[in-house]
Amino acid sequence: MSNKGFLFFILTIVFLPIQLSLVAQSDETLVHVDVMPYFPGCNDFEGHPEGKRRCSNDNLVGFISTTLQYPEEAKAQGIAGTVIVSFVVQKDGTIKDAFILKDIGGGCGEQALAVVDQMPLWEPGVNNNKKVNVKLNLPIKFSFSGQGATSKYRLLWGEIKGKTITRKEIKRNLLNSVAIRGPYGENIKPSEVIVAYERKKKFLDAAGQSKIDDAQRWVLKKARKGGIITFSASIQEDGEFIEVDREFRVVKKKTEKIILAIPHVEEEEKNKEN
Repeated sequence: MSNKGFLFFILTIVFLPIQLSLVAQSDETLVHVDVMPYFPGCNDFEGHPEGKRRCSNDNLVGFISTTLQYPEEAKAQGIAGTVIVSFVVQKDGTIKDAFILKDIGGGCGEQALAVVDQMPLWEPGVNNNKKVNVKLNLPIKFSFSGQGATSKYRLLWGEIKGKTITRKEIKRNLLNSVAIRGPYGENIKPSEVIVAYERKKKFLDAAGQSKIDDAQRWVLKKARKGGIITFSASIQEDGEFIEVDREFRVVKKKTEKIILAIPHVEEEEKNKEN
């Protein structure tokens, strides 16, 4: 765990063209219409199609950033690339016929498909003033980066400082949430937090969100002297998924540095003369 590299993956929202006829097929599904479907949450932009389209794309990125997970198998194998998921937004806004058009392996395709299956109701596409079924292709790019990409982010848990932690500190912070401090001092709420503990041949972990849940507390309570606790938090910034880690070594007690103020010899001599 201590030698694990930092990682992030990038989400790119571009609806790819589909090489099909532009007229309605037997199931009345179109690939190009007067008004393409909108991801929900953009009612404030009615009458402003460009603004509404940007809002739709931003909301879609936000939804995927809090739902999509980078598969452990893909991490272990160093798999990166672009997955393309095809799906139909029906007249009632529901998703139908989702399938993986292009996969890169390692479970990435399945994770992308699972996100599409969890999507809320869309605002359906419109053609000739009628709601219609529209087929879309959504590419999602997974990629890795070195430590430099996350060096500007810091993971915080309560008031704990340094690289060591005692069991007393763990107990005092069990109700505290995990936060990420951005490059300008801003707090960023992570979309997922994994708490892991390892000591000798023992390894435990639990995934949750920024607020430590029961499963994560159980893992933390198992910590003993000599073990390593690792927090791994995922955040989304400007369309990028970034994983920020912080590692603590469990100790019995923290050593405090005591600095003694020793007067300068010349100053002592002056004081004696006076």
